[in-house]
Amino acid sequence: MILRQLEYLVALGQHGHFGRAAAACHVSQPGLSMAIRKLEAELGVELVHRGAGGSGLTAEGRALLPWARSAVAAAGAIADEAGRLRGHLTATLRVGVVPTAAAAIPAVARPLLDAHPGVRLETRTSSNEQIVAAIDARTLDAGLAYVDDVTGGLATVPLYRERLVLLSPAALPGGADAPVPWSRVAGLDLCLLAPAMLQRRIVDAALRTAGVEATPRIETDSVAALLDLVAAGWSTVVGHPWIAGRPLPAGVSARPLERPVVSRPVGLLLPRGPLLAPAVRALRTALADVDVQARVGPLP
Repeated sequence: MILRQLEYLVALGQHGHFGRAAAACHVSQPGLSMAIRKLEAELGVELVHRGAGGSGLTAEGRALLPWARSAVAAAGAIADEAGRLRGHLTATLRVGVVPTAAAAIPAVARPLLDAHPGVRLETRTSSNEQIVAAIDARTLDAGLAYVDDVTGGLATVPLYRERLVLLSPAALPGGADAPVPWSRVAGLDLCLLAPAMLQRRIVDAALRTAGVEATPRIETDSVAALLDLVAAGWSTVVGHPWIAGRPLPAGVSARPLERPVVSRPVGLLLPRGPLLAPAVRALRTALADVDVQARVGPLP
């Protein structure tokens, strides 16, 4: 058994197709197929279904896949740790980010990349649930997500709190910065995130607490799209980091919501255990003394 064979198995588990897995591994499809057959012969089990129905993993292949992922990840971590010991950490850190936390990526990335010029950062937008699953499966190294919505074996490092604010061109009672009760949101011409997204579920829960319901005219999975829609005349609810330091469209006000006040902690999701990948350790260390709350905007 060699590491390359395990890398091929991991790629097949991810792509479910010999051609796509071969392309991802920068090898010919026959070469990948032959390596998998040799691995099957050595292990004495069939790992992959072959035929017109596709090339998904067998039950045995799925059972061995987490071990293969662990072995591949460990080999990469050994190389990264050796680089760190030589005084130059070079690694690609894969971080899953919930869409509503994307505005915080610069505040999280800058301390890490300034401290380690050889590190690259890849961010992938996913839901909280998908990020947790991907870290467990070792297809992501860390996450930037709501840390009070995590169950299971991950470690959490809170970085800042996000308060929900109302963006609206509508004339509402009170001054430009006066809080708005959630009960007033239901009567506005709304665009909101899609129901599958955690922040939308948080919004719906706050509306229920206020004793009202809202039926948005437009739903989307993009916070950036919400901001564009506000410029076109709709109202929406977003986390305050999305507007910190950004000019608002003419006539649009940003006002904190109250009754109830909704403020949720956002932070890092990390694997547990003594052997963290060097780039994950570097991220945690780089942010240890950073006031991320100040960088994303103080709570309104």
